[in-house]
Amino acid sequence: MNRARPTVVILGAGFAGLRALYRLRDLSERAELVIIDTRLTSVARPALPEVALAGKPVDHARFPVRDAVARHGARFVHRAVGRVEAGRSRIVFDDGGDMRYDALLVALGADKDYDAIPGFGEFGYSVCDDTEAPRLAAALEGFEGGPVVIGSAKSTWGSRVEVPQLAAPCEGPVAEIMFMVDYELRRRGLRDASPVRVFSPGAIFFEDVGPKVHADVEPLVARQGIEVTTAKVLDHLSRRHVHFRDGTSWDSALSIVLPPYSGNPVVKASPGLGDEQGFVPTDTTMRHLDFEHVYAAGDAAALSMPKLGHIAVMEAAVAAAAIRQDLTGEGDVPPHRPEVFCIANRGGHDATLIYSDTLYGGSIDLTPDGVAAHLMKWSFDSYYFHTKGHLPPDLATEGLETILRKVRPS
Repeated sequence: MNRARPTVVILGAGFAGLRALYRLRDLSERAELVIIDTRLTSVARPALPEVALAGKPVDHARFPVRDAVARHGARFVHRAVGRVEAGRSRIVFDDGGDMRYDALLVALGADKDYDAIPGFGEFGYSVCDDTEAPRLAAALEGFEGGPVVIGSAKSTWGSRVEVPQLAAPCEGPVAEIMFMVDYELRRRGLRDASPVRVFSPGAIFFEDVGPKVHADVEPLVARQGIEVTTAKVLDHLSRRHVHFRDGTSWDSALSIVLPPYSGNPVVKASPGLGDEQGFVPTDTTMRHLDFEHVYAAGDAAALSMPKLGHIAVMEAAVAAAAIRQDLTGEGDVPPHRPEVFCIANRGGHDATLIYSDTLYGGSIDLTPDGVAAHLMKWSFDSYYFHTKGHLPPDLATEGLETILRKVRPS
């Protein structure tokens, strides 16, 4: 590093960006910490299904970031980035200005490509952002019954790093949506007139977890009369149908779709920064494969699979440690150990916690279920919202994971 007080820039104020900032805040006397985002608010995306399907105000799923960033010794820059010139350690803004950096963390997330689904704008709904979730809530409020179709569009990934090539980036939200829709329709007396069908582009629904999770979850699906069909790749939507690439179509009065994920437009516009699909290739310390002092974490990183908030914060912790080590020579970089950890509400006071690392060769594959899981999700979401992007203390999270590991079957 060639500056007495180097500049560390974080692109994106989501799960990964804020986690990295909070891990690096003690360096604020020795380095200038900067977060850049086009938004003035950060979105707690795991809470969006509750906005769409359980009446949660959207303002309870987002919070302003400028003051939160300033309180941790960093500077917030509200500007649109046009591209990163990684070979020159320079960020170029859309308005023509630029900024130099000594270390750069790309935490921009992925692009939810609704435009890749013909007919989505007119006939489709989703929960992936704080625009779509309220839109779905309004549609469901006026829904009078009929077939409901829920599923994920197929995503395509790059080839520079070795990761599982999942057909869908994360199907946890699909499970949460289908259970919550089922609950709401039953509550309103519409379920008998509203068959719920779910499609997955993968050969297996929930392909990022192991057999124990499947054995626990599949009876819950069957008990609610939800039909799940795999190897169905979405083609387009029309007013009353969902159409698939195999030439078939399903009747639908309400079509809820998770769009394909694509690389962030800033990454795509930046020479050499992304792979062929626009995701940032890194090693397991989250350092870029080609550019020194460039890092990535979360959905923007090619190594992040599935695209999941829990993995984003894990990778952000790794990236922050790598940045600290490169800046100061201090500390160790923790291992990159991806695992699926999510809690899916099922309506009312029931929820299912999914904790699995079998996708990467591990043996953890658990589904604690019921009111306790629901309270845990409420606690995590509330803590994140009220602390402006903090997650529960590491000690509490590590303690929970230790308990879960101990109760797993031998």
